[in-house]
Amino acid sequence: MRPMAADGVLTHGDFVGRLLESVPEVEPAVREHFDDNDELLLHLLMADLLRAAVRLFHAGELETEQRLIRFIDLALRHGDAAVENAVRVSFVEHAGAFPEETPKFLASWPPGLRAELGGGA
Repeated sequence: MRPMAADGVLTHGDFVGRLLESVPEVEPAVREHFDDNDELLLHLLMADLLRAAVRLFHAGELETEQRLIRFIDLALRHGDAAVENAVRVSFVEHAGAFPEETPKFLASWPPGLRAELGGGA
């Protein structure tokens, strides 16, 4: 994996490259995002990634789902302000709102990401 910026921050500009290095399986979702939007709209991509994580979890592709969730957790902990905000607002804030976003799925998240749910799943 390519190192983060010298200060250890995952920047908005590095997000997609680092994501695809960590979880190449989400490349179709990323490609569709750019096809639809012509640019990186990080909040929309986060919602797409949440749906991808849910799909992977329920398809039993747990190793891939966990790499994706761990990457999102890293983005929360080491992202610049734009990345951190996108994770909080567009990945975590409404997680659990849809039936597929089950307590078991949310419990698969790392502790730091679960804590953002408001006390854990």
